[in-house]
Amino acid sequence: MKKILLGLAVVLLILIGSGYAWYKVSYGGTSYYIQITKDGAEKELKDDSGQKFKQYVYDIYSYQKDGKVKKVEFNADHNLRKDAYLKLTVSPDKGVTSWEEVKKSEVPKAALEKLKE
Repeated sequence: MKKILLGLAVVLLILIGSGYAWYKVSYGGTSYYIQITKDGAEKELKDDSGQKFKQYVYDIYSYQKDGKVKKVEFNADHNLRKDAYLKLTVSPDKGVTSWEEVKKSEVPKAALEKLKE
């Protein structure tokens, strides 16, 4: 009985570890910072049912906390507020996987200096 429970515990740990690793690879990444200075390029698309909707495409330079630069492209379902600061999560495989608005005070100094250039 103890061997069965131990075996189940090991299998459970392997499943949890594998799930976490998959999540980190699929949705994890490096943080980059941007400031929205212009409107996104408007793109009209259709969903599977034929319903039209708009997306706004941003092609912009982003900066890590140490100032390293990377050009990224991402979409939003609305035009983002001008002068807003965003923190992006950028995966090496999938590109931008998420973004959130942050306060200027939350942007690392080196990235903020690059954004001002």
